[in-house]
Amino acid sequence: MVGSVTTEALVPSDVVRYVTEVSAALAGVRPDLIGVYVHGSAVLGGFRAARSDVDVLAVVAEPGTKGDQQAMGEAVVGTAVRCPGTGLEMSVITAATAASLGSCPFEVHIRASATETAIIPGVDLDGDTDLVLHCAVCRAHALAVYGPPAAEVFGPVPADRVGAAMVSELQWALEHANTTYAILNACRALRFADDGQLCSKLDGGHWYLARHGANAVVAAAIAHQRDGCTGPASSAAAAFVADARGRLG
Repeated sequence: MVGSVTTEALVPSDVVRYVTEVSAALAGVRPDLIGVYVHGSAVLGGFRAARSDVDVLAVVAEPGTKGDQQAMGEAVVGTAVRCPGTGLEMSVITAATAASLGSCPFEVHIRASATETAIIPGVDLDGDTDLVLHCAVCRAHALAVYGPPAAEVFGPVPADRVGAAMVSELQWALEHANTTYAILNACRALRFADDGQLCSKLDGGHWYLARHGANAVVAAAIAHQRDGCTGPASSAAAAFVADARGRLG
């Protein structure tokens, strides 16, 4: 296993064991597998098994056919029953995409949980702009469960591209995620705009309170994410996100 001491200390051991299993399944169908990386809340310190996905990004040397992409998905989804979080959220990309992103093409995206299984081959689709943030987090923080350290595989992502991706995600969060996600995601974006740091949603909430003082909406979102308390109302989330968008421009 490769990774910084700090990152290894943050990632729960059951997540590492699970992603090791995912890596073995993927390597069985892709001999050109370069690396498998844990990113997201598990490496940023905000992972809560009852409310967090296990986020994984894998890198292969060359693009494959639609059949190759489907085979990767099928190899991996069978592991989901042993996922220690709410489900697996995973993309496979090529080394070229990891190095320079481009238009963010992907090989396959996989979602697998107790209630959903989705294998989305990327060969006929436009790029996935979520990869901007995923690759930025991987370069700075990922734990390599298989392969070389992430900084050797993922190229630098320009700060303006990261910031733009965060801003575009704000409206998506309001429309598709819960209110806690939307609020803490906005806090994380505000922190990146302020000091250039990529952090977990929970850390973004704590930073916001430390930076801007008491805020009942943010405090309620933190309590919901951390302890499962009742989350903020949708109207409060919409107002907070609108204010954040105004600050971010």
